[in-house]
Amino acid sequence: MEKLKRSWVTVAVVVALFVTVQRHGVAGDLRLTLVVYDHAHLGAGKLAEVEDTTSEIFRRTGVQLVWIEGFGYAAKRRNVLTPAREDPATLVVKLQPESEAARYGVPSLCGGIGFVSGAIVFVPRLDPKSPVSDVTRIGYVIGHEIGHVLLGPNAHSIAGIMRGTLLPQDWEKAGQGTLGFTRSQSQQIRTWIAKRGSFTDAQHD
Repeated sequence: MEKLKRSWVTVAVVVALFVTVQRHGVAGDLRLTLVVYDHAHLGAGKLAEVEDTTSEIFRRTGVQLVWIEGFGYAAKRRNVLTPAREDPATLVVKLQPESEAARYGVPSLCGGIGFVSGAIVFVPRLDPKSPVSDVTRIGYVIGHEIGHVLLGPNAHSIAGIMRGTLLPQDWEKAGQGTLGFTRSQSQQIRTWIAKRGSFTDAQHD
């Protein structure tokens, strides 16, 4: 009897380890590259904080974000006769001052716009009275707009980061780092990236 118990314990440990490896494998294998253009002039330090904020949102979905500085990236590709084929799971993020919103035909209060190829995020002026830091606000708006690219233009939900208008309690969660995508949205995001990866593998065969 004791021997049988030990066998079951061994099986349970092996299964648990297998599940853990699979989970870590999903998070490590699924990567989304974001090429960011800082037209809003946040500066390297603040931009890095914003990127970390958005990365954490996607990390909880099982996706690793890879950030590339856009201006240097574009210049490098221009200077190469035959640049390497871009990873299909690559999107562009353009950070624009909030004053530029009118040029795109949207209200100044609009946080950003999602496109097939990426997103434009309108960076508001620093508001010292805001209960949410500008780093948190920008990071979550990027996450929301990239969410539209991955989930579709009509992806607004009644809860989470994809709510049409984030409420004060949502921003409170954002400040705590607990606002994110729903479980079904996370699955859709992983599927979108996995399909892009499959396309890459097929192209290489």
